[in-house]
Amino acid sequence: MALAERAALGALDSLDLPDDALTIDARGRVATTPYDLTHWKQAIGQPITLAAITEDPAALCAWFGADQSPSFDPDAWAAPLARDPGVRLAAIARWQQACRELSPAPPLLHAARIAGLWRQHAPLGKGDRIASLLIGDRWGAGRWAGSQGGLTALGLQQAGASWKIARDAELDRLWLDAVRAGAEAHLEMETRLRSYAQRVALHLAGRRRLGRLKDVLRFAMARPSVTSGQVARSLGLTSAGAIKLLTIAVTEGLLLEQSGQASFRRYAIPVTPPAPGRRRAPDPFATDFWTEAGEIDTPSEHR
Repeated sequence: MALAERAALGALDSLDLPDDALTIDARGRVATTPYDLTHWKQAIGQPITLAAITEDPAALCAWFGADQSPSFDPDAWAAPLARDPGVRLAAIARWQQACRELSPAPPLLHAARIAGLWRQHAPLGKGDRIASLLIGDRWGAGRWAGSQGGLTALGLQQAGASWKIARDAELDRLWLDAVRAGAEAHLEMETRLRSYAQRVALHLAGRRRLGRLKDVLRFAMARPSVTSGQVARSLGLTSAGAIKLLTIAVTEGLLLEQSGQASFRRYAIPVTPPAPGRRRAPDPFATDFWTEAGEIDTPSEHR
């Protein structure tokens, strides 16, 4: 899901992230290559306190990495850095003051409103839409362990461009629906992976010789696709040994062979990532049956 969230943030940043732009370390942490120009990728999955968001402009800039320019292509980030740091910090301070003037609201709703204010103020000068989503996620869904920064972005993919300009009640509805859709995508992915894992477990239990096949499949489950070279390096196998295990997995229907040739051929588990749900959700602002305005007045003889 960390991969899916990054892809959603990239899509809303008008960037298509190919599989080879994503890296996963030995601890399962997802990152992107230095040549991925997604805005403010440093902040994705990184903690920041709520107090820093509301009170410390410099901490926000450091969280985003707004003052860091990649050495390989400094011109690519010239636009975000065109503003004087002092001007940028002052703009963030004005946004923080506007946030303090908002009416109190539950975290998910307040997240939508402070994100909307960020887009209105646009203090960074570029990439402010993505910055607003990362801030909103950290204030709302990202308070808990369920989001890496892009849960809301997953849901906003179905909202078209309306979320970029929506305000007030319209923004509240779009944002809450996006959180719901993103959470449903998380749950659906978990269900699909567990179903696949159970099928694999039954299959492996029936094999006379297991070898490293289980390790190969576990490795593949954590990635959108793998190559024999990646498997060999990660599991300490020879190239021939990795290719043999991958071929066995494909033959037995546990992996799908994708494009490529020889050691560059890619393999993936037969599980498709879910698209965020498009079904109509209940309106959280609709009159509730139990509220005074929504009570049904029954005849006195039935009371």
